[in-house]
Amino acid sequence: MGYPYVAAAYGFKPSNLVGGRVYSGSTRMYPIQSAYATGLFTGDIIQLNTAATFGTVITTSMTTSTASPVAGTLGIFVGAEYSSASGPIYGKNRYQTWAASTVAQDALAYVVDDPQAVFRVAVLQQPQTTLSNTVTAVGYLNPYYVGSNLYSVTGTAGSTLTGDSAMGVSGAVTVATSNAGAGARVTTTLPFRCLGVVPDTAVSFNGTGSTSGSSATVTMTSTVASYGPTLPGASAALGIVPGMQLICTGSGTVRTNVSNYATVIAATGSTLTLDSAVTLPASSNLTFIGYPEVLVSWNFGYNCYFNAVGA
Repeated sequence: MGYPYVAAAYGFKPSNLVGGRVYSGSTRMYPIQSAYATGLFTGDIIQLNTAATFGTVITTSMTTSTASPVAGTLGIFVGAEYSSASGPIYGKNRYQTWAASTVAQDALAYVVDDPQAVFRVAVLQQPQTTLSNTVTAVGYLNPYYVGSNLYSVTGTAGSTLTGDSAMGVSGAVTVATSNAGAGARVTTTLPFRCLGVVPDTAVSFNGTGSTSGSSATVTMTSTVASYGPTLPGASAALGIVPGMQLICTGSGTVRTNVSNYATVIAATGSTLTLDSAVTLPASSNLTFIGYPEVLVSWNFGYNCYFNAVGA
């Protein structure tokens, strides 16, 4: 396992801006309603309230679906400031989170609201057939998904211990199989676009396997974890999670070099299903690489600045 180990989602962390421009750390401040009853965590997607208290912020209602964008989505929560009940200490106190039901008449949220911000975010695994907004197991993608749209996973509250969000992104559900996965690329309208993968925390496995001629089905004979323990949601016989890239540079192989991004979309027992056909001679030496973190940006229409509908 690469270092540091990605054990869980941590929300959306600003990285830079589209085009590689430097992110200056700038935020905009929005009021939080006193006694607002839902906790806010660093890395959460937040939006404007459309109820009686217009102009205050609440957690997003964005779900893992292709539903219409939420018009009031502001951006990413990265902290709050407000006076404590006993009065300010050299001005307002600053916090990483908003504790649910805090009474503070002057509370403000810090929000990364640039619609062209790029975020580092953890990948989460989806179940076999139905999209879930509350999945928590870390998943894996690879450069095959660059340019693909990704779902937001926003239904699990953040940690009161670390102050971090539990939100992340995911690919689609996998094809019919016995384990969770990443599925194929998604081109339909979704909140985020995958711009790249994060190599720092990549996971790799080695093994042997083959195909019967040119085929999308790979039969494995062994695998060995190069880094770390068995992965959550992995095929019990293999330790391989859909979303990983298959690499094989041996003689006679087809479409499995480093830049072709042959991708596992299902894994059951000793059988893998790839996104399309490859050719692997008997007892081919195989490497599988998965990336638990990706870089994403807002798709047009999801951040409120790129949405003409008012909140």
